[in-house]
Order: sequence, then C-alpha cells, then structure tokens
Amino acid sequence: MNNQQIATLLKNVAASYAILDEKKYRFQIVAYQKAADIINSETSEVKDLVRENKLNTIFGIGTTIKSYLEELIKTGEVKHFKDLMKKIPKAVFPLLEVPNFGPKTAYKLIKSFNLKNPNTVIKDVENLAKNKKIQYLEGFGEKSQQDLLQTIKEYKKGKTKTSRMILPYAFEISEKILSYLKKSSYVIHAVPLGSLRRMMSTVGDIDIAVATKDPKKAIEHFVNYQYNERTLEKGSATASILTSGGKQIDLMTQPPVGFGALLQHFTGSKSHNVHLREHALKIGLSLSEHGIKPLGKASKIIKKYATEKEFYKALGMDWIPPEIREDAGEIELAIQHKLPKLLELTDIKGDLHIHSNFDIESSHDMGVNSMEEMLKVAENLKYEYLGFSEHNPSVSRHNKSQTYSL
Repeated sequence: MNNQQIATLLKNVAASYAILDEKKYRFQIVAYQKAADIINSETSEVKDLVRENKLNTIFGIGTTIKSYLEELIKTGEVKHFKDLMKKIPKAVFPLLEVPNFGPKTAYKLIKSFNLKNPNTVIKDVENLAKNKKIQYLEGFGEKSQQDLLQTIKEYKKGKTKTSRMILPYAFEISEKILSYLKKSSYVIHAVPLGSLRRMMSTVGDIDIAVATKDPKKAIEHFVNYQYNERTLEKGSATASILTSGGKQIDLMTQPPVGFGALLQHFTGSKSHNVHLREHALKIGLSLSEHGIKPLGKASKIIKKYATEKEFYKALGMDWIPPEIREDAGEIELAIQHKLPKLLELTDIKGDLHIHSNFDIESSHDMGVNSMEEMLKVAENLKYEYLGFSEHNPSVSRHNKSQTYSL
C-alpha cells in the first residue's frame, strides 16, 4: 500500500469510530485523523520506513497506531481495523471519498435506502438524488440534494478528498489569487492558510485569510476572480470557488483587529492546535479563531489580537513559525523561549552546482546565462562563492581544433 491508500484506510477507521459513537471515541477519532494527515504529507513511503525500521522518524503518530502500521505492511491487514470496520456497512466507505460526504451523512443514506454494493453505491446515490428521493429524508432537503448531485459530478471529474497538490503547484496557484485579492482596496492583508502556509510537501484545498473592514466587498471581489468557474458558497464572512483547473479555494475574512487569531487557528496543524488549546486550558484561557477569553467568568468579552505574535505572547510563549507547527516539541520550546532559528534566504552563502552558457559544446543541459550575468546576481544576493559545474564536451560535436579554458 502506498501512503495515500494508508491515509484513506486510517480515515475510514476514524469514520468507523465516528459512526459507532462520536462522543465515546472522540480521542480515537482525532488520533486516526491526525495520523492520516501526517502520512498523506509524508515524503517517505511508510512501507519503506517499516522495512528499514525507521517508522519512529515520523513524528506525531502514537505507538499504538505505529504498531498497526507495521502489522499492515508486514501482513497486508490489521486485525483491529478489520474487526472495527466489519461493524460498518462496506458501502459507506466509497462515499467518504466524495467531497461533502461525512461519516454520518454517508451512513444515513446507506441505512435509509439499504444500499449494500460498495462498487455501485456512488451511482446509486446519484440516481436517488436525480429521482428526488433524498430530499425527503430528515435533515436533508431540495438544496442539499442538488449539492449532492454537484459534488458527485465533481468527484467523477477527479476531485476527491484525498487528491492533493505538490507544494510548488499549490504555491503558484495561491500566488495568483493572492496577487488578485491585493488589487482590491477592501483587502488589507491576504495570507494563505493550512498546509500551504506550513509549507508541507503536498497541499489539499487552498485556504486564504483576508483582513478587511468590509467583508461583503472583499468577498464580492474574490468571487469575481477571472478564473472562477463556479461559486460554491458565498456568505457574509466566507466564500468558496472552484477554479478553471478544478481546484477549490476557500476564503475567510476577519476584521484587522482580530486577524492574528484567525491566522493562528486555521494555519494548524490540527495536532499543534489541540496541544496549544490544552496549554491554554491549564492557564485558564479559552482559544478560538476570534481571540482569547478567560475561563469560568460571566463576561463573554473576547480579547482580540491583530497579529499572531500578540496571540502567542498572550499564552506566555514566543511566536512559532508556521513551518514547525506540527506538535513536535515546538510549543514547549516556545514557552522556554528556546525555539530554533529557521533557515532564511539570507543565510545561503553560495551555490556549488550551476551551469553557464559557456560554449563548450556541452554534451547536455547547457546553461542559459553567461558567467558574468550569474556573478552579478550572486553579488546582489551577497553570496560568498559560486561553483560552476559545466558538463563535459560532446564527443561527437566537439571541435578538437579549438582550445577552451575556464
């Protein structure tokens, strides 16, 4: 099994617990969802780590789940998972791959219409919606029925909950939408959220936070994005669009005075936020995307924070860079004021592998720029050294009557 398949399995385990008893198994649900997210973003294959006895290099996953992962790779299945999931109709799990289908929604549809075939269940639900039979179920309606049809249609085009983008691709998409958003005078700040802001190797949907004093105007500008293929949702503070490339972009707005709390809450990771809230509870505070309030007081006034630095400072710790918010000890280090300094572009002092366009009849991959041009760029970057690694001359095209010197 590859990482994506393992992550899907773990999400199905979490879903099984949620269907059986969400309140009773809340800790198991969080643990398996967290493990699924971590594995989905892991650059090394779990099967390779197990074979190399390096599974302990993955942070954030408990010893019990790691033991199940070893069992899965070595035997092809996990007895605990098998015993748990046999309590849930098999037709539930394919529906969980369709956007907007949660465990309880999927389970309700399966039980209400006695759907049993996992191979045809998505088509079965689609037919039920087309025949207007879902809208009469308690908790559903005509609009939710139409939404189900639309999400199934998008699913068939390749949009699933497990489809993720590599970081450079997601970064490029976000840069375009951020550039567009900042053209509006109603957008004061626009910042990516979630796994993109944490610079994970893969990214799901692109989430963006906007600081604005007029959310209605900011959202209107957002949905008018030239590459908006369809507006999925347009509310008073949030909106979602589907771009022409089939990528979903979600927007959240917040007044500038509380923007820091929103950034912190939705940057994650989930495990970092859970740990942070546990720390807050210990010192008598309650956290949300709106700010911080004391526990056990009649006052409902929430103190707002314009920046994340102010937010973390209120919790007695240093600001934690998004790239290390993975619950790998960073919270304890922030409390002790011992966070490591992250590498920045200015820390890079040179490059030891570059190619120029020096005409040496290179066997392959000759550079584009001259040595002089590259040296000027290096000087502007305050580099201390450059190492040119020109390829050897082509044997078939090399002119032996010419002499080259570097």
